[in-house]
Amino acid sequence: KPLTIDGRGKVTIDAGGKGSVIVLDTDGATLKGLHLTNSGESHNDLDSGVQVRGRFNVIKDNVVDNTLFGFDLQQSDNNIVRRNHISSKPLELGLRGDAIRLWYSFNNKITDNVISNSRDLVVWYSADNVIARNRSSGGRYSLHFMYSNRNEILDNHFVGNQVGIFVMYSNGMVFTNNFIAHAAGALGVGIGFKESSNLLLEDNQVLYT
Repeated sequence: KPLTIDGRGKVTIDAGGKGSVIVLDTDGATLKGLHLTNSGESHNDLDSGVQVRGRFNVIKDNVVDNTLFGFDLQQSDNNIVRRNHISSKPLELGLRGDAIRLWYSFNNKITDNVISNSRDLVVWYSADNVIARNRSSGGRYSLHFMYSNRNEILDNHFVGNQVGIFVMYSNGMVFTNNFIAHAAGALGVGIGFKESSNLLLEDNQVLYT
């Protein structure tokens, strides 16, 4: 059912170290004001703060910590993920899950989230999404696209990740006014592309140490 669950900043939901904290398998629900914590550690099961499997849901103003993945959207369209604070489990970088993961998901808005010490923000096989005003640090890929067309990437602030933005096999993308600094990995990539076309880049800043 399309419920509204509002923790008003006072409710913690603890998964007890097993599975995902919440599985949202509906359309039109709202999750807000919650502290979601202590998922399992299964990459195969994508143990997450929230697994999203629906459309037109709103997930906002939550704190997600000690979860392997933050938000996992699979075949889920027209959702809003906004103003959440997300961090992963205290594992080696490659063993952490992704803060936000879109897979075959379209027309979502990922905005104003603060990400720290997770692995990646990934958009795979997903088109027509807006990713705006997010901040991330302490991760691997600030933002990684693969086979994802016509996404808009606006006003993001990515500092101290191993790689800034990397785009693979994706066309018709728009990158505007993003700030990327201190890419710490061996590659040190600010914005990188592989076999991608019809890209628009305007007013982005890339700084190195």
